[in-house]
Amino acid sequence: MYIEEWLHRIIRAGFGAAGRIGRTDVDSYRLYRLRDTVAYAFRMSSFYRDLFNVCGIRPDDISSIADLTKIPLTAPEDVAATPYRFLCVSQSEVARPYTFVTTGTTGPQKKIFWSGGDLDRIIDFMAAGIGTVAEPGTTVYILLADGRPFSQADLLSEGVSRIGAVPVVGQIDLDAEQHRKTILDSHASVVFGYTSRLFRMSRELQERGGMKDLGVKVLFLAGEYVSPSMRRELQSLWNCSIRTHYGLTEMGLGVAVECEAGDGYHFNEADLLVEVVDPKTGTPVEPGAEGELVFTTLTREAMPLIRYRTHDISRIATSPCSCGAATLLKIGHVRKRLETIVALDGGTEIYPAFFDDVLFGIEGLIDYQLLVTRHDGNEHLEFKIEMSGACPDAVSTIRTKLLSVPEIAEVVKSGKMGIPSVELVSSGSLSRVERSKKLIIDRR
Repeated sequence: MYIEEWLHRIIRAGFGAAGRIGRTDVDSYRLYRLRDTVAYAFRMSSFYRDLFNVCGIRPDDISSIADLTKIPLTAPEDVAATPYRFLCVSQSEVARPYTFVTTGTTGPQKKIFWSGGDLDRIIDFMAAGIGTVAEPGTTVYILLADGRPFSQADLLSEGVSRIGAVPVVGQIDLDAEQHRKTILDSHASVVFGYTSRLFRMSRELQERGGMKDLGVKVLFLAGEYVSPSMRRELQSLWNCSIRTHYGLTEMGLGVAVECEAGDGYHFNEADLLVEVVDPKTGTPVEPGAEGELVFTTLTREAMPLIRYRTHDISRIATSPCSCGAATLLKIGHVRKRLETIVALDGGTEIYPAFFDDVLFGIEGLIDYQLLVTRHDGNEHLEFKIEMSGACPDAVSTIRTKLLSVPEIAEVVKSGKMGIPSVELVSSGSLSRVERSKKLIIDRR
């Protein structure tokens, strides 16, 4: 496993260790980095210095990874409200300030700061991640947001170059046929891009002869959960394997990549420590249980974050990965985040991925949008569906598929909800900018 070898090299360099690296060595390295980060944040960050003082915590109190729970959680709202209180270097040492709104939310803007050293480590993990599917000489077509230096595309391009592969950055606003031509002309065997954009492009190209002749071996998808049905569709359309990526801007964009097992992510353990907590109480969950992912940066210079709440729901696997990476932890696929969950009157919680597997397996479906409304006292689910080409039976097919979801069938049968409505919308009307995640629009 390329990432495992990469992590072992870092541990050997950091500890001067020789010989075989085991899980105990990884944990020892993480504790070493954790204690260093806690002490550094206490000295240099006014936010953490005040937080520790108020809670009566000193850096020496953190003598084990388990002691991390002594430190209160850091909320996204804290970063949004006072980003400069987290800054640990002078502003002249900031190589890249990054202002954004978390994808899938409509919350406040957050500002993140990276030093030159931070960016170098971000690129290094991107190189390790792309190294799981590419080798020297491989051409990688990158379909991510580009622009100023140190954009997502720019950082990944540098990571690709570091392993001796060849990056080709596509203009994200080109049409599907132009992308197809560039992939073909460049002989790209790996395509890395946003999930919704690549799926849309795939459906559009399906009508024009498809992508099986392009020679692409791997589609690497980022920005959204990839349902099993979407995975199968893309595998069929491209005749290639699918890998997915999990990232957070706050954690340095590149966080975790899927291995060949296809059932979760190996994350950047050289730079990040992960916990899973109950999203309501903030207390750690039982091993293997689902909860909110919480990350602590271990090497960040400009803006270390300790016990940062992601609002992403997942779990840490308790059994070894079938890919054979014996010393790596694995987190499950992130199917939902707190802001995307909508609770129906009867208590059923829905979120975009709740319907993805049913809908994205329908021939010709490009994307959908869901509105929750209320009429005459009852809730209604209203689906706007974008299809490719003429699909005369689409509405009835989609409605039947939706009623096959047990939770929806049950609430409809009870009379508390009407049969979901389905509206076909014009081509391109549901196109999403860059990597914006799908939201359920609650209009009750």
